[in-house]
Amino acid sequence: MGKLNYHLAAVFALFFSLFELSNSLPYHSWSAQIKRQTSELLDSYDYIIVGGGTAGLTVADRLSESGEDNVLVIEYGYLDNSPAILNTGPNAFGFDSSSASRFYNISSVPQKNLNNRTVSVTIGCVVGGSSAVNGMYFDRGSAEDYDAISWAAGEDFDTWAFEGLLPYFKKSVTFHPPNERMQEEYGMTYDLEAAYGGSTPIHSSYAPFQWPTQQIEWEAFRDIEGAEYQVEGADGSAYGVFWVPNSIDPSDRTRSYSRRGHWNAVQNRTNYHLLPGHKVSRVATMDGIADSVVIVPRDGEPEESSIGVKKEVVLSAGTIHTPQILQRSGIGPRHVLEAAGIEVQVDLPGVGWNLQDHHVYSVAYNFQTDVEPNQSMLYGNSSFRAWALELWDANRTGPYSQSVGNSAAFLPLSVVSPDNGAAIADTLEAQDPAEYLPEDLDETLVAGFAAQKNAMVRQWRSTKSAILEFPFSGRPGSSVVMLKPASRGTVYLDPVDVEGEPVVDYRALSNPVDLTTNKELLGFARRFFNTPTMAQLTPVERSPGAEVASDEEIEAWLLRTLSPTVVHPTGTAALMPQELGGVVGPDLLVYGVKGISVADNSILTLLPGTHTSSGAYAIGEKAAAIVKSRA
Repeated sequence: MGKLNYHLAAVFALFFSLFELSNSLPYHSWSAQIKRQTSELLDSYDYIIVGGGTAGLTVADRLSESGEDNVLVIEYGYLDNSPAILNTGPNAFGFDSSSASRFYNISSVPQKNLNNRTVSVTIGCVVGGSSAVNGMYFDRGSAEDYDAISWAAGEDFDTWAFEGLLPYFKKSVTFHPPNERMQEEYGMTYDLEAAYGGSTPIHSSYAPFQWPTQQIEWEAFRDIEGAEYQVEGADGSAYGVFWVPNSIDPSDRTRSYSRRGHWNAVQNRTNYHLLPGHKVSRVATMDGIADSVVIVPRDGEPEESSIGVKKEVVLSAGTIHTPQILQRSGIGPRHVLEAAGIEVQVDLPGVGWNLQDHHVYSVAYNFQTDVEPNQSMLYGNSSFRAWALELWDANRTGPYSQSVGNSAAFLPLSVVSPDNGAAIADTLEAQDPAEYLPEDLDETLVAGFAAQKNAMVRQWRSTKSAILEFPFSGRPGSSVVMLKPASRGTVYLDPVDVEGEPVVDYRALSNPVDLTTNKELLGFARRFFNTPTMAQLTPVERSPGAEVASDEEIEAWLLRTLSPTVVHPTGTAALMPQELGGVVGPDLLVYGVKGISVADNSILTLLPGTHTSSGAYAIGEKAAAIVKSRA
C-alpha cells in the first residue's frame, strides 16, 4: 500500500509539474482549432479577423456560431495562460516571466508641448487584447458621447448613436447586481432593465467590500453644486456620481476578458481557427476587392504566407495597428504611402489621422484624520493584512476584493468650472478649425475636424456630457482624467521600417484649449478635497503641493506630469463621410475598396467619456450583426 501511495504521489507530482510547465509557456492549448503555423491553415476562409482582442474575438465568436462559415482569427500576441492575467485581489495586475510579451513595445515621438517627453503607447499584445491587461473598469459613456458621432458625421450615421448601440451593449455582457447587503451597507444602486439583460460569458460585477473613507467621498460630492447622483450610469446617464462595475467574474473574483468569453467557451467549433503569434502585414486586393491576407510569423524567419478570403476581412487590430495595416495595404494618405514606398491603392487621407486619448495626471494628499479600516493598513498593519488575506483565501471577500474601485464622478464642464467653463466652450467654438492642425492638412480632414469641433462644443456646454473623470475608492488622492481633448494626433507608417511599429504622435496640447481645461480640472480636484465634508479627514496636499499656486507654476507642473494617454486610444479609422475625412461608413466598410471592414475602437469618431473596453465589446457585437446581414 505504501508503494502504491508513493507511485500515485509521483504521478500527481508529474502531472502538476507538466501543468505548471504548460502555464509558463508563451502560448499553449491542445485544442485542434489552435493553429501554430500557416501550413496548418485552410487555403482560404469565409472570414478573416485581423486581431484577436476585445472586439476581434467577439466578432469571430458571432460569425462562427452558425457553423456555416469558416472563420480565422490572426493575432500577433501569444495565447498566454498565465495566472497573472486572471488575478485580482492581493495579486491584481501581477507580473511574471511572460508579462513583457503581453504588451507592445511602442513609444510616441517626443511631444513638443510636453517638454519633448516621449510617452509609452501601452496596448495589449496577447490573445484577448487589452481586455487581458486593462484596469477592469467596465463602464459606458453618456448617451451624448455616442450621439455625438451622428452630430459630427450626419444623420446617415444615426445607427451609431446611443440608441443604436444600446442593444449591443446589453447583449455583450452578463451583469451581476450587488446583493442586498452591498445595497444596504454601501448604498449601491443599479437599473437592470435599463442597462443590462445579456447572457454572454463576459461578466460585470461589483466588489463585496468598500472602504469607509470612500463613503465620506460619496457624501462630499453633495458639496459640489450641480453634481448629480445617478442610480445607473450604463443606461446613458454617465454624468454625475455613480457606481462603476468591474470586468470581474464574481464566482471566483477573476478577470473576465474576451479570450475567456469569446474563445475558451467556444473553441471546440471546428470552423473557428485561431492563429496566435503571427502578424498580418497587409491585405492584398484584386480589382479593388479583398483577396487574401499576407501573414508573417512573430518568431523565427519572417517568411510571408498568403491566406485567401472568400467574403470579408474584418480589421480589429486596434486604434494603433488597424491604420498601419491599411496603410501597408496601400490604403491611406498618399503622402504617407509614397514616403514609405508603397503603391497607392486608395488615397484615403483619414487613415491614421484623428488619434484621441484621455489625458491623465494624479493628485495626492495625506489624510491626517483618517478612519479605520483604511487602505494603508494593508501595508502597515500585519494583523489586519493577515485578516484580509484570510477572508480572501476563504471566500474572495474582504478588503482584498476591492482591488480596482467601483466609484467615480464623471462631471460636466459647467460643474467642474462654474466660473470659466462657458468661456472655455466659447473659446473652442471661436477657433478657426485649421488653426491648430498640421499645415497642409487635407481639406477633408479640416472639414471633418470642424464638424467634430461643433459636436464637442455642444457637449462642453451640456450638463449631460462629462469632461472630467474623477475615480475614488477611499485613498488619499485621485486620478484626474480629461475626457474631451481637442488636440488630434496621428498613427503613420515609419518610412524607414515599414514592417516595424508605426510612428505615433499624440500631438498633445497642440490645441491650447486642452491645457486651459486641464488647469480647471486641477482646480476642481483641489476644491473637492477642501469641501466641508472632506475636511473631517484633514487632507493635506502632497502633489502637486500647495506651493504650486500661480498659473505659471501650475502650467509647468502639468507639462512635467500630464500623460496624453490613459490607454484609451480611438479615432484613427473614423466613422464619418469620406468628404469629412472618414475611413468607414455606417456599414463599417472601408471607402474605396470592397471586402474590408473595421471593427474596433479606431472607428469612434469622437472619444467617449468612459473607459473603452465595454464599447469595444459592443462594437464587436454590432459589427458581427452588420457583417452577417451582408452575407
